Amino acid sequence: MDSSTIEIELERGETGLGFNIRGGIDQPYIQHDSGIFVTKLREDGAAAKDGRLKIGDKILTINGTSVEDVEHDYAVDLFIKAGNVVKLLVQPGAERNIMELHESAVYNRPSDKAKDTTSWILPITVLCTAVIGGLYLFKKYR
Repeated sequence: MDSSTIEIELERGETGLGFNIRGGIDQPYIQHDSGIFVTKLREDGAAAKDGRLKIGDKILTINGTSVEDVEHDYAVDLFIKAGNVVKLLVQPGAERNIMELHESAVYNRPSDKAKDTTSWILPITVLCTAVIGGLYLFKKYR
């Protein structure tokens, strides 16, 4: 376990673990990452009562079994067979971090910077043409 991960132990109880997951190599939740992500917390579930698991966290292991590069149903099956006490290794805020890194990489490409700095040219040209045309017509038919 490194500083960017936390271990969370949850007791299933009567209301269950209380969260939904999405992702997997067969149905990625986030483009460029096939991990398993928390997408919903039920307020009456064990995860919400514990308070550490959050929407957007990436689940790395379930009871010591890695869920990186696995199909979605495999991860779901691990949760079903996990028993009453479930130990998770989680990367908090992973969804946000991945999205920020991806957006930064996309935005910082030279071609995108060129598009961004010239994106105002067409609207200004159209506006100026309309104003000049309007002034011309105003003077001509006044």
